[in-house]
Amino acid sequence: MNNTEYSAKIKAMAELSRQINRAHIKVFEKHAVDVFGIHRSQHMMLMFISKNKNVSQRQIADAFNISAAAVAVTLKKLESAGFIVRNASKMDSRRNHICISEKGQEIINETSHVFGNIDHLMFKDFTDDEIEQLRVFCERMYDNLIKAESVTTEELKGEI
Repeated sequence: MNNTEYSAKIKAMAELSRQINRAHIKVFEKHAVDVFGIHRSQHMMLMFISKNKNVSQRQIADAFNISAAAVAVTLKKLESAGFIVRNASKMDSRRNHICISEKGQEIINETSHVFGNIDHLMFKDFTDDEIEQLRVFCERMYDNLIKAESVTTEELKGEI
């Protein structure tokens, strides 16, 4: 296989990877908004808060690489829906510790179940061997991308 054919195959696989990701998101969003009344960005933040107890707004902004103002908007929606609670810091009254409410935990449990079912549907009709082979390939791609973090922009502009 020549370099042009190889590059075309890589490009097609990269596009397929993006399509799979978008399709997964689309299926989840359809059910998340319709059934749970929560949008993807709100769900992502809710999951983060669930995994990081008593997190601050600044910590959320840093983790998502967004502004504190953008976080405030989403937190306000989550709080209005009863999914989170804010507790004033005992050390600094200007800071709040954000926690998952009981209702928020119920949503996380239900959406985790939905994600599991979507994942099962995605791998429907795959054999155990095919799933294992795909896992090995995906891990290799992930490792390659982690290594690519050290590649300079100039190197990416050239030939790899």
